Amino acid sequence: MSKHVAARSGPRVARRSQVAGTSLVLVAALIAASCSGGSDSDGTDSEGSGSTQVSAPATSAQGAGEDTAAEEEGLGTLDWVPCEETSAIAPDKECATLQVPLDHTDPDGESIDIAVARIATSGDDRIGSLVFNPGGPGGSGVEFLDQATAIVPTAVAERFDLVAFDPRGVGASTALDCDVEIDDNVTLLEAGDDAGWDRLLADADDLATDCTADTLELARYVGTNNAARDLDLLREALGDDGLTYVGYSYGTRLGATYAELFPDRVRALVLDAAVKPTDDSHELDLGQAEGFDRALENFAAACDADEDCILQDVGPTLEVLDGLRTEIAEVGEFETDDPDRVLTPGELELGIIASLYSKETWPFLAQAIFVAEAEQDGSLFQVLGDQYAGRRIDGTYDNSQVANGFINCADDPARPDADETRRLADETAALSDLFDDVLRASTGCLGIEPALDPLILGPAEGAPPILVIGNSGDPATPFEWSEAMAEALASAVLFTVDAEGHTAYGSIECVTAPVNAYLIDLEVPEVGASCSDNTDADFFVPAGDSEVDLIITLFDCLRDNGLDIPPIGTADILADPSGEGFTEFLDPTDPAFAAAIGECEDALLALQGA
Repeated sequence: MSKHVAARSGPRVARRSQVAGTSLVLVAALIAASCSGGSDSDGTDSEGSGSTQVSAPATSAQGAGEDTAAEEEGLGTLDWVPCEETSAIAPDKECATLQVPLDHTDPDGESIDIAVARIATSGDDRIGSLVFNPGGPGGSGVEFLDQATAIVPTAVAERFDLVAFDPRGVGASTALDCDVEIDDNVTLLEAGDDAGWDRLLADADDLATDCTADTLELARYVGTNNAARDLDLLREALGDDGLTYVGYSYGTRLGATYAELFPDRVRALVLDAAVKPTDDSHELDLGQAEGFDRALENFAAACDADEDCILQDVGPTLEVLDGLRTEIAEVGEFETDDPDRVLTPGELELGIIASLYSKETWPFLAQAIFVAEAEQDGSLFQVLGDQYAGRRIDGTYDNSQVANGFINCADDPARPDADETRRLADETAALSDLFDDVLRASTGCLGIEPALDPLILGPAEGAPPILVIGNSGDPATPFEWSEAMAEALASAVLFTVDAEGHTAYGSIECVTAPVNAYLIDLEVPEVGASCSDNTDADFFVPAGDSEVDLIITLFDCLRDNGLDIPPIGTADILADPSGEGFTEFLDPTDPAFAAAIGECEDALLALQGA
């Protein structure tokens, strides 16, 4: 979705959603801590989704300090220091840099940096480190650790240091760097649009000038095999004999590859929302074409059946959405709350895709459709798409979209020519009734060098039991992929979840106990084990009862009672997953703050109890 990556727009392998419930947990916790003076950061009990710690993103993984993982500085060591930026709720997030070989076949050659972060456990019965990967490829683990501290149950957080890293090419690690022009540049392609295809080919041809020379060299080494080798060096630097790991989405590919390369160094692997075990990106595109259609249809059916869905009064959901797509195509763009930005047809599609990753985001999708249809206001769609694309509050973008394309292509040995690439994109689009123009705009790996080290697949013979989790309604990694992953790994056990959305552990309550038992005690669920999140699911709560509504109500009350704080709306909250951008106005030392909180106690208690 830069000038080059936009040509690859489409779901592809995806990261765990960061626009859904976990972000709201961070916001609510941050507000509650501000309102109580910041002295209480306790989480929920072991059966809940909270942990004892919440923290804000680190901006640096550099530093010098006491080495807790090795006796000497240099390759393979970790020197932990406080991260440069931490939240008042949890100032104990630590950062370090792990040096690894650029080319693992030349361990004495050039090295690159891997950014690492951890929340050290305060429990007495520490087992070791629990390492996370949030997916992507291209998702930042260092940033995700803030979500992890909010969703990991206390029982696990008390036994493990929580650790995450930015894989090579990503985020604060030695990173891929290309000219990113994402805003207003999400490409759609209608069937038979030869001129549009030629423009996409021209963008692909510009890769050499869009990216730095160092990036083009690094890109040859960013595949999953090398990331797995880095992960093993991280395990060693952490001092763990065996790896304990939770990988979401693409992180399941990384975990499975690690198990194949290092089966004797596995302690426990949770592969949540598994990617199909294949090195053929086209196979993944075909699966996602059907997966996202199914997810949108499930969303529409749930909305049409629930009187609390905001679209109840305007007509069948898919018909309203179809009319909205037609309207924005005719007018070209919708205005947003930001006078310098507009919503384009491609960005509307990106917002829809982003919203399907979690049932927690379904109400925002319904609200976005309602507001856009009624007022031609694209603000909510813009924010939802921004989260998926990696747009920050300051208007810059992370490099997740750039990294996504390069890492996928480093894993895939195929390099079809332009004509074959178009045929494959048309084939994928033909499977989708609802996202065909998005899928048709993929130029695959055109312009990217052939893979040096294509994905290594295998049964991981000799590895201890591996837990694979799949959701029945997952749009990005369809359930069939989890079945295929479990079949491909010799020691895997599949846990089936009847649920909507992408990924389960930390967001679906019925998954908590079996995963906790596996991580802590190595107890594997029985073959055929499952649970349901859909049986009692309430996808659309009454107006005013959602966490977002409760946050807005609290801020309105504080403002009505004398605090000089700006108005906030749903888009403001979704655009700022950490909550720090608008909670900075809450000053517990201000006497006026204490007075306003006294008047707004009911609103605060409602938020804390949500």
